[in-house]
Amino acid sequence: MNMNQLECFVSVASTLNFMQTAEELGLTQPAVSKQIKSMEEELGASLFNRTSRSVALTPIGQQFLPEAKDMLKIFYHSKDWISSYYTAERNALKIGYSDPSQMHLISKIMKSLVDDGIGERLNPELICDQTNANLSRLSKNQLDIVIGMKDARFDDNNIVFRKLADNGFICVVAKSHEIAKPFIKDKDMTREITTEELWSYRQILNIPPYLLKSFYSRGYRILPVNDELDNIICSSTHEALGFASAGLGYTMIPEHHFVDHDELIALSWKESSHAAFGIYYHINMDKHSGAEKFVKACTNYYSLNI
Repeated sequence: MNMNQLECFVSVASTLNFMQTAEELGLTQPAVSKQIKSMEEELGASLFNRTSRSVALTPIGQQFLPEAKDMLKIFYHSKDWISSYYTAERNALKIGYSDPSQMHLISKIMKSLVDDGIGERLNPELICDQTNANLSRLSKNQLDIVIGMKDARFDDNNIVFRKLADNGFICVVAKSHEIAKPFIKDKDMTREITTEELWSYRQILNIPPYLLKSFYSRGYRILPVNDELDNIICSSTHEALGFASAGLGYTMIPEHHFVDHDELIALSWKESSHAAFGIYYHINMDKHSGAEKFVKACTNYYSLNI
């Protein structure tokens, strides 16, 4: 398999049109078809279902697409830094995180590095994926650090976890929602809310795709859920907060995922379980690397703001 094949595959998967892909890549349509065919022969599987009128990814093609994109991304990133190795001082920093809401923390840390005169020499690269997938990348040296909740199942003697905070879940709801009215009326945002008080209201559940099967087939529950209600399921905190701000219900999210919002309030949940939130990194990390500076900045940030 080569980069030309991958480029053609990813482009056709996006356009679902061989002629359009040929125009985008500066190739002929037969050349694109040849690249896809040779790739399918090499893999021993069909990646596209083709008819005279349409093109669609096969189930195997759909599953292979994210990996193909990752391979292209790694190739071009490597090509870029190698080509500029002798002409620019580089300090690559590859960060894995699990939810778009964590960008708030990442931006705060990067700003502190810029303020210290370090940030301009860093070349950050971000990968948003499930924590277990990012930890696998970290073990393979494809990432420098991973931000997220501690994963009790992860075990690698070469990887260190530094706890930044002991995070619980908080209840986030629109200020206009019935749940919020007593708190706003009494101007008391410090009182804890209980599961009993929430039980009759619809919940917006943030369930990553890889947990959906467990959620239904094995009754997997991190949070108490009233299944008699028409609850909403989404795949990220970002989506859950969007639905909550629309007044569709309340959502339970880890404390570190919440950022002040004009239309939302965050309430302490009395029965919340707690887990360690922090940062994973290599035990033999270079003491002068961007990763080392980022970890130190994270530690300082939490010691001052938590």
